[in-house]
Amino acid sequence: MADAVPLQDRLHPEAPIRHCYGCGADNAKGLKLKSLLDGEEGICTWRPAEHHCSYPGFLNGGVACTLIDCHSAWTAFAIECREMGLDMGRASDLPTGLTRAMSVEFLKPTPLDTDLVLRAKVIKKGRASRTIQCSLYANGDECVRGEVVIVMGGL
Repeated sequence: MADAVPLQDRLHPEAPIRHCYGCGADNAKGLKLKSLLDGEEGICTWRPAEHHCSYPGFLNGGVACTLIDCHSAWTAFAIECREMGLDMGRASDLPTGLTRAMSVEFLKPTPLDTDLVLRAKVIKKGRASRTIQCSLYANGDECVRGEVVIVMGGL
């Protein structure tokens, strides 16, 4: 069962990532992504607005990429903190990470008029990196699939 408080809202108040456009809890103009960890899987539900469109009624591909990038990073970060025994809300020396690479496959157009669900898992753990597979779903259909490599300690 997933934790009730989103990862972004549990983060230490002085952490710089709180200002990220995609996932920062302190970015008033950002996407306000809210990720949860359920065992080994990161899960997020997000509702697009009309201004997130490419063609009317469909999600912009860059927004989809931002969602996948941020949700993947949070999944890797949360699992890393758990493995290190760190409390994200208290620790000031939290691990950092940066996206090194991302590949995305657009499987079908993503509608704007529904909640979108992101599901992510760490599929490979390197010495200093984590590879995450993340899919974006609309109405139960997989619309976008991505693989993201996060370099831990990248800042």
